[in-house]
Amino acid sequence: MYQRNQKVKYDECLICNTPLLKQISMTHLVRYFPICNECMQKFQLLDWHLDFHHHPMRILYQYDEFFKTLLFQYKGLYDIALKDAFLSMYCHEISNFYQNYIIVAVPSASTDNQIRGFAPMSTIASTFSSHVFTGLYKKEEYKQSNYSYEQRKEVMDKIDIRYGKSLAKQSILILDDVITSGSTLLACLKLIEAYQPKKIEFLVLSTNQTLEQIQEAIANQLA
Repeated sequence: MYQRNQKVKYDECLICNTPLLKQISMTHLVRYFPICNECMQKFQLLDWHLDFHHHPMRILYQYDEFFKTLLFQYKGLYDIALKDAFLSMYCHEISNFYQNYIIVAVPSASTDNQIRGFAPMSTIASTFSSHVFTGLYKKEEYKQSNYSYEQRKEVMDKIDIRYGKSLAKQSILILDDVITSGSTLLACLKLIEAYQPKKIEFLVLSTNQTLEQIQEAIANQLA
């Protein structure tokens, strides 16, 4: 079991604990990265850009066994130090591009957050922005991974928003860790659209779907 809320060791890879100086690369020479080159190469990059209900969406990684294990270590074993690992390759780019955006974190169960001591997505959002909105919340505890495809449509009634007026006329980036059917993201989108922001974009860390499957799921939401 990983120690809860581990402290960051800046001279070791956050994932494998290898001393970073032992695996230094040209990438590390140009800019500091908290993960070693070997772990960096284990991320299966997708970097897909697509349309989600007329809003730009970017999906970064394949949700494979490596990413699944890393996400479980972060969310399930409370290894908060890993917050810096997921966007380390993109952090400079993303922090510059979204510096004038409000980052809206997709919510997780409040009881889980209390146990782990942090909210996973808002904590990741804080690694590249100081403008993080945490007003989305789950009205009841549920795990979407346990839901069937049809049940996922019910997510719309399980998420709500508070302090939404602060989003009016603002540029919004909705941040989530995994997209499958897109039901959670659609629920978040509908809640945020009600406050008439200037623009809305999506950044998703990973998916276990093909691009065609995601596009089909989005089309089915419109049916």
